[in-house]
Amino acid sequence: MKRLLVPLAFTLIFIIGCQQQPGEKPKQVKLEPRNGGVYRAALPWSPRNLDPAFSTDIYSVTIIQQLFDGLVQFDQNLNIVPAIATNWTVSSDGLTYTFDLREDVTFHNGRQVTAADFVYSFTRILDLQKRASALSFFERVKGATSYLRGDSTEVEGLKALDSHILEITLEEPFSPFLYVLAMKSSKVIPKEEVERWGEEFGHHPVGSGPFRLESWEGNRIVLSANPNYYEGRPYLDRVEFTVYEGSQNERIFQDFQAGLLEVAPVYGGIREQIAKSPQYHFVRKPTLSLLFYGMNCSDTILKDKRVRQALNYAINKERIIQQYVKDQFVPASTIIPPGMPSYTPENKSYPYNLDKAKYLLGEAGYGVSPGKLSLSILSASKSKLAQEELALVARDLAAVGVDLAVQYETDWPAFETRLKSGQIQLFRYAWSADIPDPDNFLSILCSSTSPYNFMHYHNPEVDRLLSQGLVTTDMLKRVRLYRKAEKIVLEDAPMVPWLYLTFESVFQPYVKGLEISALGGPYIPLKEVWLTEH
Repeated sequence: MKRLLVPLAFTLIFIIGCQQQPGEKPKQVKLEPRNGGVYRAALPWSPRNLDPAFSTDIYSVTIIQQLFDGLVQFDQNLNIVPAIATNWTVSSDGLTYTFDLREDVTFHNGRQVTAADFVYSFTRILDLQKRASALSFFERVKGATSYLRGDSTEVEGLKALDSHILEITLEEPFSPFLYVLAMKSSKVIPKEEVERWGEEFGHHPVGSGPFRLESWEGNRIVLSANPNYYEGRPYLDRVEFTVYEGSQNERIFQDFQAGLLEVAPVYGGIREQIAKSPQYHFVRKPTLSLLFYGMNCSDTILKDKRVRQALNYAINKERIIQQYVKDQFVPASTIIPPGMPSYTPENKSYPYNLDKAKYLLGEAGYGVSPGKLSLSILSASKSKLAQEELALVARDLAAVGVDLAVQYETDWPAFETRLKSGQIQLFRYAWSADIPDPDNFLSILCSSTSPYNFMHYHNPEVDRLLSQGLVTTDMLKRVRLYRKAEKIVLEDAPMVPWLYLTFESVFQPYVKGLEISALGGPYIPLKEVWLTEH
């Protein structure tokens, strides 16, 4: 048995930076955290569901992270550290995980959390089957297949050895498993509350986290401090989220300036002004995320790899990004982002090359005559920046004879429904990591069995490499497998990697205790935040 109380082989270290005026001396006064106050933040879209097993959007995750706890959690550098589990051991064959649980953890309803609650929570994910966002991970637990078939009433690999010792046994080694247990889907929930609320549990969530749901009415969600939290009561009295439907960045910033919010995203025209101003606390941090243009590989036109490659060559990413976002984001050349294990700068996508784009389109039978080839792209964002960006993309494609029509669907559930329909040709989409593991990008986006493979991309060799990567415990071998898989995907060109997203937000100067990891804003532990004035 080997005890895992240290980071896994790869950790990600980024430094949170605050802009400082030239010549300004850093303040040396150390302030002690104080209790009280309300932290007010904006959500660009309304969460669909606050049930950890169901939620798939980052807006729900933002709330869930504050309401629920799991066995383990990520620290600021994305190391795995204890949460409800104080320590754990893993068998030498990599199959059996044994967790010792804290005995002072209670749900918001006052009941003690036990190992049986984790058995229930993980079994429930299997019960929900295709409706659960983490099903594919927990299908790897020993006995899950028999349970799903109805051959067994229990999952053999989920056992409460006593009230505070949990044992999980897998069918085969699964390298990212501890990371999975830190995901929002792996949070513990109380059976009695799920049975009480049924399908409505996601709107009446009860967890064991540092905050509990006080109210959810219209576009306002209020959380209050959990006075019985096992780490101690959070500093903040309340957290208030206001939904600005449709990502109204300009209005959010106006409300921030008026003192109605403690945080606001930084965007376009205000960025340079904010970055140089000592008035607010400006934070910039690279995140494990990718904005890309996906292509429907089952579409009559886009099923031809030459067309997909031509679109990659035809778009001048560097110029467009410099023109509309300056240096806020970095043009993407890979699927796996920098900072992630298996990131390979050599696996570059396509440089801007008009001649190559025209040649490939000609080979595919389209030539470069205006009106020869018409395509459409769907975007969930209709912000000024998104519109400017897509107008520039359309201009580049017009240079090689492609007429690009831009469509918008700003209702997020409707947007995802249209993607799943398989009727969309191209789409603008962002993916942010749930865990710092390359599988969270390549398998989620490119595996033929993934529900998030909206590109309808299928390559048997890629599927084989990704499956092998999941059961390989040697990290160096895993890196080689994912690098090879990514190289094949980039050659097949089911997407145009667009840019690596960066967390950029401005905070009121009295906001302290911020811990921001490369997973970005949804994963800020608000239990650490405090206010110098309120």
